[in-house]
Amino acid sequence: MLLEAKKMASEANVNVEWIHCDAVKYSPTKSFDAVICLCEGAFGLVGRDEEPVEHDLANKNISDALEPTGHFVLTTLNAYSKIRKLTQENVDSGRFNPITMVEHYMDEWDLPEGRKQVEVKERRYLPFELKQMFSQVGLKVENIWGGTAGNWKRQNISLDEIEIMVVATKG
Repeated sequence: MLLEAKKMASEANVNVEWIHCDAVKYSPTKSFDAVICLCEGAFGLVGRDEEPVEHDLANKNISDALEPTGHFVLTTLNAYSKIRKLTQENVDSGRFNPITMVEHYMDEWDLPEGRKQVEVKERRYLPFELKQMFSQVGLKVENIWGGTAGNWKRQNISLDEIEIMVVATKG
């Protein structure tokens, strides 16, 4: 994906520094005008042995990487949508933990090497929770919108939309 993004930025004559790393472990060596994290699963994906609270430390690293007036745009999975589809059986079986908001399951994906079973561990977020998390690391949430990839509008969150978009500034 980064190779495609680099190609498109080059074609558009846009200067972008691309960094591929684990945001939880990232330690900025300089500051940036903006940080963009687009992909409903990327921000919410939790490593197999990673604790969700440790995972949320990525917000501090992002804030530390921003210039004093920098911007952060994030899309992540809408917890409202998922919660409406889960059952008590999902909780009892361990598939979903309502305390950590993590869903842990096996899924089958079509990959270049063929169909493969993949372990998925995803953290879901509620809008008020994101606003509070961002505030704790010095990010001011300007807007929180609901939407789905390819269909974003500046509109209130619908309970059934797949994603949430957060637009924040440092300061």
